[in-house]
Amino acid sequence: MLKLFRDRNFFTLWLGEFVSVIGDHISLIAFPFLVLQLTGSPALTAFVFAAQGLPRAVLMLVGGAIVDRTSPRNVMLVTNLLRCALVFLLAYLIYIDQASLTIIFVIAVAFGLADAFFYPAATSVVPSVVAKEDLKAGNAIMQGSVWVGVILGPAIAGFVIAGEVNTMGHDTGLNAATYESNRAGFARAFFLDGFTFAFSFLTLLFVRTRSLKDEAEEKVSSMFQEVREAVKWVWSVPAIRLGFMGVAVLEFFFQTPIFVGLPALAKERFLEPAYVYGLIIAAYGVGALAGAVTAGSVNWPSRENLVRTMFFIFIGSGASIGLIVLYEPYWFAMTLFLIFGCMDSYIWVHFTTFVQQSTPEAQMGRVMSIFMFMSVGLIPIASVIMGVAFEWNLEMSLIIASSIIVLSCLVMALHPDSKRVPEVIDTGA
Repeated sequence: MLKLFRDRNFFTLWLGEFVSVIGDHISLIAFPFLVLQLTGSPALTAFVFAAQGLPRAVLMLVGGAIVDRTSPRNVMLVTNLLRCALVFLLAYLIYIDQASLTIIFVIAVAFGLADAFFYPAATSVVPSVVAKEDLKAGNAIMQGSVWVGVILGPAIAGFVIAGEVNTMGHDTGLNAATYESNRAGFARAFFLDGFTFAFSFLTLLFVRTRSLKDEAEEKVSSMFQEVREAVKWVWSVPAIRLGFMGVAVLEFFFQTPIFVGLPALAKERFLEPAYVYGLIIAAYGVGALAGAVTAGSVNWPSRENLVRTMFFIFIGSGASIGLIVLYEPYWFAMTLFLIFGCMDSYIWVHFTTFVQQSTPEAQMGRVMSIFMFMSVGLIPIASVIMGVAFEWNLEMSLIIASSIIVLSCLVMALHPDSKRVPEVIDTGA
């Protein structure tokens, strides 16, 4: 696995994305708390996430087609530049105390538009840089870098935003953090994220990739036809079809509780919720890093048992949300996230590689955009529904979401299609 770091192309790609993902996870902590402390409303926080997710969901399949027509690298270059400008703008507006909920909604929508093209590009770029036999190792390294970002980003965000931290509960005489007390910290966090986008853009200028297009299949066709062909292919492969559908259900009930529900829960329980929430997410990152590194060198499970095993693992991940609600200490949440972060990441590397190895290369961008759509495309709907539910009863809503994940993943794990897998595509790369 480490031999890939001697490949200049791969190392340059990895370095830029590694720095960028640290910035992503600084913003991932800063953004919900910015809205939460500005408005005091979990529902409005969820609506902002929905505003970001809606254009991403609507245009992601088109984004995959654009990636196939151009290249993952070129799409990443353009979208990184756009996202850099948006983050710097938000940071400046917060710094001069001109950030309003309306402005935040506009920036969220614009960011979602850029994400619609960046996501399928980022998930398609590794096959254009490494040979087929190194695909799992490349995915493991890139995935591991994401989880290093999950470790470092939240920890950095907690200190940058809060300045000083306190993990105690709401004791008499102590004051919880507010938007005004953290405003300078929010500005610093988003400025820092902007610089990481700029660094990623610069490194991508020096990355060279090979084309994934099949010249023999090149023909004039509409973008709609190209997307339809990819959807038809996904639907024709039982294990991938089931895997994508199951991931959609999982992420629908997982993402909003993690990125809106848990911050709101931390706000109720701790004086410095950004710091505590950052520790919990960082613990997930530590486990996930270990899982990604292990996945790069361990072949278990077999292709035939991969999808079934993935859903059995996700049962535990879903259960962890409910357990955190029932038992309050933050060290308990950190322990659960450490364990299931390791398991989630391990199986995610294998499933991503499984999809990439099974997909015709000429359709890679479109198929991976479908994969990302199933992962994040329904989040806007989930954000609206759960945002309202969190206003009704935060803890009960989290427990209900946890229960739905457990039951649905059990059904998916036992479904016979989980073992009906395709052959590996031999590209000759």
